[in-house]
Amino acid sequence: MAKNYEGRKENGEGNVRKLPSGKYECVVQSKYINPKTGKPKRIKRVGETEKAAREKAKLDLVAWEKEIERGRDTKINKAKTFGEYMSEYIETEVKPNITGSGYHTYINNMNRNFFDFPISKYQLHMLNAVEFERYFDTILELKSKKTCSLPMQLCKRCCKWLVDRSLLKENYVAQVRIKKEISDEYDKKREDDIKNRKEVFTPEDIQKFYYAYKNNMGQYPVVVLFLLETGLRIGEFAALRNDNVDLENNKIHIVEARSVRFKDNDKEKGIEYYTKVPKNGEARFIMMSDLCRECVLYMMEQTRLKCKDNPDDLLYPTFANGKRRSNASMEVCFKELCDKLNIDRDVHLTKGGQMKGLCLHSLRHTADTMANTAKNANVVNTALKMGHKAISVENVYTHATEEALSSVMTPSQAVLEEYKKDSDAQSKEEELYKMYLKLKEKFE
Repeated sequence: MAKNYEGRKENGEGNVRKLPSGKYECVVQSKYINPKTGKPKRIKRVGETEKAAREKAKLDLVAWEKEIERGRDTKINKAKTFGEYMSEYIETEVKPNITGSGYHTYINNMNRNFFDFPISKYQLHMLNAVEFERYFDTILELKSKKTCSLPMQLCKRCCKWLVDRSLLKENYVAQVRIKKEISDEYDKKREDDIKNRKEVFTPEDIQKFYYAYKNNMGQYPVVVLFLLETGLRIGEFAALRNDNVDLENNKIHIVEARSVRFKDNDKEKGIEYYTKVPKNGEARFIMMSDLCRECVLYMMEQTRLKCKDNPDDLLYPTFANGKRRSNASMEVCFKELCDKLNIDRDVHLTKGGQMKGLCLHSLRHTADTMANTAKNANVVNTALKMGHKAISVENVYTHATEEALSSVMTPSQAVLEEYKKDSDAQSKEEELYKMYLKLKEKFE
C-alpha cells in the first residue's frame, strides 16, 4: 500500500506525512548514491511537527553528504553521546596540534571536569544552551575559573566542529551567558578571608629557608632557595644538567624540562616521564645572583659526594639512582620542610572539597612578586627571566640581555641582609642570627 505523503517539496526539501500517532515523518533523498546499496540515499526522520521532522531529516542528510564528500564513514549513529563525540574531537582535531604533555593535561582535566558530568552522556538531540549553561554553572561552583576554562573552551570548539559536520544544528555553547559573581551586601567574614589568604611566601619564611640551608637541614633547603632565586619551574629544575650552567659567565641556560605524557601518546597505555623543551617552546637564560651561584656550587658538590651514578650529568639528581627528581617526591619533601620550620602554607579547603596550600610552584610566584614589586622594577625584564610570553606587545621587541636580567631583584637581594646591595642594618643581622639560634635549638 502506498504511503500518503503530504506537503511535498521540491529541491530536496523532503516529503512529509502525518503518522497515526500524530507525529510527522519526513523522507529526503540525496544526490549521492549510497555505497552500501547502490541506490540514492534516503533518510527518514520523525518529529512532533512537520517543521521539526523536516529539519531533522535535512540536517542528517547534509551530515551524511559531507561524510561522503570527505571519504569517511557515512553511518550516522543517533545513539552516540556528546562525550563520545568529544573524545573523537580531541583525538582527531586537538591531539595532533599539541605536545605529549599537553595531551596528557587535556585528558586529565576532561576526565575530572567533563566526562563525569551528565552533559557528556547526552545525545546530540538533547543538547541546548540551557543544558550547557547548567553544566558551566555546576563546574564553576566546584572549581576555579582557570580549571574550568579548558572544558568550557573544548565544549565550544567541539560544538562548532559538530555544526560544521552538520551533526548539530547550532553552536549552543556560543549562546551561553556565564553568570558573573556579584557582591552587593558587605560580608565582613568573606572579605577577611580574602584579605588573610596567603598567596606567596613571606620574607620571614625566606629567612627560615635560608637558615635551614645554612644549618644543613636535609637536601631540600638548597632547592627552595635555588627556585626562589631563579624563578624556575619545577620541571625545568629537575632537568638541569651541569653543562647548562655557565659558571664563567654566571649564566644558567634553561633548554629542557621534565614532564609526563602517555606512552606512545596513547591514553590507554599509561604514563611515562620524559624530557621536553621548556614551556612556550623556547630556551632562555638567567643570570645568577650571588646566592644562586652558591646554591649551584653546593648542589654540584653534594651530587659529587653522594650520587655514585649520574649518567645524564644532572645538576641535582636523586642521590640513590641518579635519576631526575620527580615533582611528587619534591612536593612531599618540601611540605615536610615547611612543617619542620613552622612555615604556614595556608592549607585550606577549596571549592572542590580538597585541602590545598602553597606548594613548590608558589616559590616561582614569590620570586615573580618580589621582582615586580621591588623599587625600579621592570616587568618586561622579569617576564623574560621567568619565561612568560603573554606580558605585553613590547615583549616582542624586547630581548634578553645580561644587563637587563642582572637588574631583576631576587628574594635574597630583597630579604637577606648579607646579599642586599645596600646592606647597612647590623641590628637586623643580629636579629636574624637570633632566629637561626632558635631554629638550631629547636631541631637539636
